[in-house]
Amino acid sequence: MRRDVVMLRTSITVTAAALAAAFPPAPSTHPPTSAPAPSPAVAAQHAGGVSWGLIAALAAVFAALLLVGLIGVSSLYQQDRHRALADQIGRYGPRHAPAQAGEEGRVASTVIGLTGQLLRSSNSERGLTQRLDLAGISRTPAEWVVLGGSGCVVLAVVLTLLTGNVLVGVLAGAVAGWLAMRLVLNIRTGRRRGAFGEQLPDLLQLIAASLQSGFSLPQALDGVVQENTQPAAGEFSRALTEARIGADLEDALDGVANRMNSDDLRWTVMAIRIQRQVGGNLAEVLQNTVGTMRERAYLRRQVRALSAEARLSAYILSVLPPLVGCWLLFIDPTYMRPLYTTLAGLLLLAVTVVLYVVGVLWMRKVIRVVV
Repeated sequence: MRRDVVMLRTSITVTAAALAAAFPPAPSTHPPTSAPAPSPAVAAQHAGGVSWGLIAALAAVFAALLLVGLIGVSSLYQQDRHRALADQIGRYGPRHAPAQAGEEGRVASTVIGLTGQLLRSSNSERGLTQRLDLAGISRTPAEWVVLGGSGCVVLAVVLTLLTGNVLVGVLAGAVAGWLAMRLVLNIRTGRRRGAFGEQLPDLLQLIAASLQSGFSLPQALDGVVQENTQPAAGEFSRALTEARIGADLEDALDGVANRMNSDDLRWTVMAIRIQRQVGGNLAEVLQNTVGTMRERAYLRRQVRALSAEARLSAYILSVLPPLVGCWLLFIDPTYMRPLYTTLAGLLLLAVTVVLYVVGVLWMRKVIRVVV
């Protein structure tokens, strides 16, 4: 018996419309929700693009930088004007009036003039003038204060933008700017005094050679001035000028020793006084003094080389805490925010700053070896 096998192949096509009609979606029991409306402050910020605080901060920075630029332009203009006036006086006599300053010069001069009046009323102009003179900075006290104030404004704005706290930013910017001004003066003064101490033995050797050649002490000092080795030439030129208008030469040299804080020059002046009172060979005395100075300088360099590791460690330990704090504030402001937004954080910050300053002063005293 034979069986026939029949295979049936069926294809069914179902469209999406048919599925939707066969299985309608269940009605939702939750009411439709709408997106929350933005707050007025956020809407205003997005509408305006930037906040008013940022605009004010940028305006303050621009004003401070503009003032610094005006002071720089005015200073250059004043130097050129004084140089041209000196040439005119030397050639034709004091008959030509100086040229008038431009608009930017008048603005800067007005600000500097008001600052100078404030300094004179507070009796602080003379002391600041002496400090600028010691540092070798060719700025008037008013110009220096205006430049420092502009730097404080820029720092205050930057710190305010970083911290988000106006009070902390302003206080930190003012303190940082004031410390930066004092640091610049101290560094420049120290470098100038160090350069004077290094130049002094060679210049005294030159003075001794001039005395052996038959020149007087003022003439020998004038030869040192003609060498134009700064800052020693400028200081000795001032001493000669004071002697020419009636001051004692030894007293004028004592003034140079006090300004430069040079014990070597004090001993030299003492030797000159003794030689003037009792007589003797001043050139030989100066040569012996120069030999002693060079031996002390050699010993000082040895001590400095031996204490270099301690000084480097002190510098690293002094710079590390502020750098780490600024780095944390930059990469994660929310982590550092409780330190300057809460009372406990501010107290901890104040105690930390006091202990940091005490530690820096202590390390400085430990590594300082006086020879």
